[in-house]
Amino acid sequence: MKKLNIYLALIALVLCVVIIIRKNDLTLNQLATLMAISTPNELFDFNTVDSIAKLKLKSKYTPTPEFKIPGLDGISYDDYRQIEYKPDVAIWKNLALPYQLHFFHPGHIYSNGIQIYEVINEKPIEIPYDASRFNFGDLPLTDSFTELTKNLHYTGFRVHYPINQKEILEEFLVFQGSSYFRAISKGQVYGLSGRGLAINTGPQEKEEFPIFESFYIKRPQKTDSAITIYAIMNSESVVGSYEFLIKPGEVTTIDVKTKIYLRKKIKRLGFAPITSMYLYGESDNPILGNIHPEVHDSDGLLIQNKIGDWEWRPLINPKKTQLTRISLDSPKGYGLIQRDRKFKSYQDEKLKYHLRPSVWVEPKGDWGKGNLYLLEFTTNLDSDDNITTFWEPSIPPNLNEGYEFQYTLHYTERSPLKHTLGKASAFYRGVDPLFPKEKVFTLYFTGDYLKSLDKKTIINANIQNDKIPPEQIRYKIEKISELDQWRLQIWYPSFVNESNWLIFLESQNQRITETWIYRDGLSK
Repeated sequence: MKKLNIYLALIALVLCVVIIIRKNDLTLNQLATLMAISTPNELFDFNTVDSIAKLKLKSKYTPTPEFKIPGLDGISYDDYRQIEYKPDVAIWKNLALPYQLHFFHPGHIYSNGIQIYEVINEKPIEIPYDASRFNFGDLPLTDSFTELTKNLHYTGFRVHYPINQKEILEEFLVFQGSSYFRAISKGQVYGLSGRGLAINTGPQEKEEFPIFESFYIKRPQKTDSAITIYAIMNSESVVGSYEFLIKPGEVTTIDVKTKIYLRKKIKRLGFAPITSMYLYGESDNPILGNIHPEVHDSDGLLIQNKIGDWEWRPLINPKKTQLTRISLDSPKGYGLIQRDRKFKSYQDEKLKYHLRPSVWVEPKGDWGKGNLYLLEFTTNLDSDDNITTFWEPSIPPNLNEGYEFQYTLHYTERSPLKHTLGKASAFYRGVDPLFPKEKVFTLYFTGDYLKSLDKKTIINANIQNDKIPPEQIRYKIEKISELDQWRLQIWYPSFVNESNWLIFLESQNQRITETWIYRDGLSK
């Protein structure tokens, strides 16, 4: 009899759930939210969002809805920009708060609808799609558009804040497309992107792109210097809960906390991924007759290892896709850096590559052993993000329990302030006409300490190459006073096509620069 009562109670519960869903037209995500906030927990916090993620994990994966609207789907980016969110209806517009929210409409390549909630007094309230919030310019909307809008969702949102001038709110943060997001600091323009997670990223595997399918944005207070955004990630392979604590300013920071649950085993799971673009730099020829001397959002990967050494890997646009694995134990940080800040290096007043942000990833806690990956694939288009870096822990997440991970993103100008060693500022490749049987590398190093050295100072170069014996390498170091930099020229046999270089400068047996690491022969 007792078992019968239990079965009857379970049946009643299931019927109640079905009635609630049908009566209120709730999605699974909305139901999960409702069940999670019905718990005794008074705060809406990371634990609340994690409860929603756990509920989703128990259900069958359902893709987010796609909205392919005739006249909007597949249009060019320039046409898509005609769809303008009306500033007068921004969320929090009339509340005298330091932040405002604007939303993105389906169109162009963005068709995945998401759900957005505002958390007020610890309770999430959904912000439904509203077509009247947009101007559509002269886009050719069909007669059926009004009918279609009844079931549409937004595809993303942006956050405004007085980041450059007081009292003037400007866009500084965007979440749109899969798990991508972008941010800037004061005086910057958008460039590289952060991502929530990288799944099977590499040349041999089919990459999976998980989606932030719902967001919970806490309404800020008038005195808040930070804004908190929670998100639920979902895909065929993972469910995840996320917390983003964003502090805009001179150096915008995003504290990220996530807990990932696996639906199935994954070959490669990449945390804290950053995606960027490198078309060509000073050592390359312009592509397709491009008039700009350089075109890139980032020009190098910077790493600080466990013992504090700094390594710089200049990015390349390779002849063929390459995935570099860098084994590390408890790294102190890594990032994709836009080191060249001179306008004359790019000469592009519209795209302003000299103002693109660098992003430094700072681990929270000890990440332990793992691999940092750098993916570079070939492209002829500046619209392709052909660079991705991410961290893979050596011990993969367990299928039966969540994997928690934390880090901070710093949207800097160049390198972290704690990097005080000399830095590689540029490099060139070629053939010396006086020595036709040799190739030559020319590297420039800069930094406050290097600038202070007299040009008569004895500086030595530590040069390692996996294919060339030391006796077949010769070099020359000199200070170029007009540039306030030191120039290193290296000559080596021209028959060497592909080799790995590791170079740094020393003075009085003390390392005075970062380590420059490069794979010759692979760039276009």
